[in-house]
Amino acid sequence: MYNINETVLLVAAIQGFLLFLGLITKKTKNKLSNIAISIIVFVIAITILFSWGSASHYNNSKNAIPFWILSSYLLVPASFWIFFEVNTNPTFKFSKKYWLLFLPALLDISVQIIFKLFYQLLENEIFTVAVKSQFWFFFVEILPLFATILILIFYLRRLWLISQKMKEFKNSILTTYFKKMIFILIFMGLLLTFWTASTYYLVQYKVIEIVLVSFIFLLGYTAYFKPDFFEIPTEILLKNQRSFPNFDDKTELQKLNLAFKEKCLHLRPKLTVSELANELNLPTKYVTFLITNYYSKNFNDFVNTYRVTEVVTRMADPAEKHKSLLGIALDSGFNSKSSFNQVFKQHTGKTPSEYSL
Repeated sequence: MYNINETVLLVAAIQGFLLFLGLITKKTKNKLSNIAISIIVFVIAITILFSWGSASHYNNSKNAIPFWILSSYLLVPASFWIFFEVNTNPTFKFSKKYWLLFLPALLDISVQIIFKLFYQLLENEIFTVAVKSQFWFFFVEILPLFATILILIFYLRRLWLISQKMKEFKNSILTTYFKKMIFILIFMGLLLTFWTASTYYLVQYKVIEIVLVSFIFLLGYTAYFKPDFFEIPTEILLKNQRSFPNFDDKTELQKLNLAFKEKCLHLRPKLTVSELANELNLPTKYVTFLITNYYSKNFNDFVNTYRVTEVVTRMADPAEKHKSLLGIALDSGFNSKSSFNQVFKQHTGKTPSEYSL
């Protein structure tokens, strides 16, 4: 009769296998990401099932099916790499050459199968000695652990670099994306911490079992029921690609803002993006790129933001009290009453008359 621990392990393993099948068959835009997660879930499910087999003594029974030989920890770093590449690199495309990443795992699984099938014939042979050697232990146990840690560090650094470059963006989608990816990195970092601890016998394996079961239920179900959780904001991140490598965005953005704050270019009623580019001595396309990508606005909306601010400032200035709202608007760069009213309400939520009350 099973105890509670064995029951939880068995249920978690079954759930893991069901999630694995669900993830690889589920149709989603983020298909490759889900496949990568499914492989990791499969490895964890096998590990949990092995723990159940050890607790229930199934693994040592004569009729035991050696299910554990169908998995390899070497699958983990390759899958981690694909998962993070898909979710941090909007230009990534999977090609046949990437299957080579799984060759070490295939070798490990093949050796396990051969060893299991021909154990008695190979018992005293060099093959058996090699499989039981320290080198083989390093290859199948230590190498995947450190490879996964290095991958995690690499993508943590990549996310940090992306976040630094995207600081100028005020986009809720991008903020949510970073929060999700940081959460996943932290959770996987904890998983790797306990994996390392178990490899060097620093914690009881019971703790590892709890972490693995948590991983199955948290990350697996998230990927299945909410696949867009991992969806990369492709359009936004693509904008971060350096279309103008000869210019320093930060420096040119400062010049752009000074052109309006100090030179008050927005007071010109018919200011065009070409005139602004000439003023800044920059290519017109690059000025458009800066405004669109760092402020998520087109040129007119960007300029009108300064004009509305100018109107609000003048409305509060006692020296401007003798002027009508239309007069203030025209002095602030607007060229008609209708456009002024429309733009002002769009930016403040109120008409000029309502705002002045």
